[in-house]
Amino acid sequence: MKFQNLKLRFKVLVVIVFLNLTPQLLLPASFPERVGTWENITSFSVSPSEDYIVMSISIIGRNQLYESYLKEGVWTEPDPIETINVHFGEGFEIAGPFLSFDGRKLYYHANFPDTKGGLDIYYSEKTAKGWSPPKNIGEPINTSANELFPSIDAGESRMFFSREIATTEIRKPKDSPNCTTIHMALKNPLGRWDAPSVLHEQINRGCEHGARIAIDGKTLYFSAVETANAKEGFNLYFTQEILKDSWLLPMKIDLGIDEDSRILPQLTKGNLHFLKRSVVKKIPVGSIFRVQLDENLMPKKTIVSRGKIIDLATRQPIEAELTVFDPTTLAVIGKFSSDKLSGEFEIPLLDGQNYIVDIRKQGFSFASFQLDYRKEDEKITNPEIIELFQKIELVLAVYDNEIFRPLEAKVYAENPNQKGKRTEGVRIAPGIFSFSIPMGQQYIITAEAEKFEINSFDFNLTGDIVFAKFERNLPLVPRKKAFDIVISDKDTQEGVMAEVVITNLNREETIFFSAKDVKDGKITAMLREGDQYEFTIRGAQGYSFHNQIVDLGKQETSELKAELVSLKAKTTIRLNNINFGSNSAELATESFPELNRVVQLLKDNPAIVIEIGAHTDNVGSDRYNLTLSEKRAQSVVNYLLDNAIPTDRIVSKGYGMKKPMVPNTTDENRALNRRVEFNILEVREDGTYSAESN
Repeated sequence: MKFQNLKLRFKVLVVIVFLNLTPQLLLPASFPERVGTWENITSFSVSPSEDYIVMSISIIGRNQLYESYLKEGVWTEPDPIETINVHFGEGFEIAGPFLSFDGRKLYYHANFPDTKGGLDIYYSEKTAKGWSPPKNIGEPINTSANELFPSIDAGESRMFFSREIATTEIRKPKDSPNCTTIHMALKNPLGRWDAPSVLHEQINRGCEHGARIAIDGKTLYFSAVETANAKEGFNLYFTQEILKDSWLLPMKIDLGIDEDSRILPQLTKGNLHFLKRSVVKKIPVGSIFRVQLDENLMPKKTIVSRGKIIDLATRQPIEAELTVFDPTTLAVIGKFSSDKLSGEFEIPLLDGQNYIVDIRKQGFSFASFQLDYRKEDEKITNPEIIELFQKIELVLAVYDNEIFRPLEAKVYAENPNQKGKRTEGVRIAPGIFSFSIPMGQQYIITAEAEKFEINSFDFNLTGDIVFAKFERNLPLVPRKKAFDIVISDKDTQEGVMAEVVITNLNREETIFFSAKDVKDGKITAMLREGDQYEFTIRGAQGYSFHNQIVDLGKQETSELKAELVSLKAKTTIRLNNINFGSNSAELATESFPELNRVVQLLKDNPAIVIEIGAHTDNVGSDRYNLTLSEKRAQSVVNYLLDNAIPTDRIVSKGYGMKKPMVPNTTDENRALNRRVEFNILEVREDGTYSAESN
């Protein structure tokens, strides 16, 4: 309570200070001139461009709204605004028009059937076909009393209006307008009007009428009856907000004309328009006048920021909301909108200050810009064209989360509230997909790939979206199953320590287990479902290696048994995948991995001496096959020699078709008989080879 009293004293102090510094009477810069030829006007509002007037005209005791345009210096004959006048039928009182500063809303008072009581404040919006039907502005502004003559600031943050009062204390001229009290209402952050309050008592001194706020949002023009000289009727007054809710003591604008009532002042382009009202032969008449004001009566300097908002894709205009903030306190200064037909906007703001402007439109992107008017020679203004967009591009990278390789996948965006309605991603590169997604909704982005777990993430486009392109990663986890590897001695069946290298033949993946990882000859690997793997098992010193390819898409069991041969004399080991050209001794490249394993085996076991034996099938003569097998055996030996295996540890031998494994009765059997083996000739304990022992 003490704080409120302190605020009240401060406001009164501001008024008293300006009372002592400012004269109470100010003169205009010119003599008033008449606007139009109309004589039965009861209220009016002029557009900011001064080429359009909405007025209420009294016909048979009832006020209706009319409009007139200035064309080639002449005002057109007023036309009734039927969408407002007859929307509820005939016979209603409609007056007090006020055009918003952007010209796209028309406020007025009327006694339509949905009033809260008496006369209420309504508004209509400008459309391509004219003014829309009336809409009651509602509570708490409208009450059971008469609410009259609305006026709203450029940012639609404050409304000024009159509420009719009954008074017999002021003896004003007969047939002059009724006395009212000026009220002000603020719009809260939710976009609703708060309960109105009565302006300071230095403004409401007993009999006021029709306040109009100027473009700066700080200067107020209104009419009032001076109680000390009430017989003069209504005169025009000027006041200005110095600090929040603290107003300059009102000053009368001396027009130097007769004593007829002067009401409803409205400033446009430096000209103060007002209604001169009189009674002629007991009939009230009213005409519009305008007068050029002196600089002392003008609003604070205002800069009008102009621009256009369009759709980036279609280049069509957009009707969007522009909210102006104080960048320090983030308090909302005002809200504006762009025109739905042209996309153009105008934002009048006080010079010498700094602002942030946010632009929003449901279903469109967010934009923001700064207005800085603090430096006279370096003012920062808004861009002329502001582009908003309805869709964003989402570029999605789908890859294997273990080996980071791109995946071919099915990707789609789905609104959880619209199940079954999907937007498919378009493949633009291996593992890269592009979406074009409308904003203003929430999505689930999903990727599916064969042999991988489905993965997804939430993608929210309901907030303030600034960027037109987003990039996201969506790794997929491969489906796996346990695969057992059992390694044993071929003769004893006991577990053997060995290194295990598992190579995925479908993708770049290698799994390695050291000999220490293999417990009792057993190890379990988690392998990808459906892939093909090559297993290379290298036994400890004194054991052979094992190489085998397993296709998990075809093999029903989840186990591989590898029996390693003990490296001792007279042991024969068949080599797999040793291939030659047809009727040739030239090694095929697919033979090299197996031969490299032989090289490593010989290096790990330096005590062994081997024979490389080559065999053929029975196609061709004995002599031909013997010669071919000898050449093939020598090709293998040469490969080993080229890989640093000593000459005295290798012997080549061609057997031709003398030692078939199986009868040469089928193509499959003949393929088995075409083979290369190595035979251990000797194992030296000291790891050396003696020429005499050969």
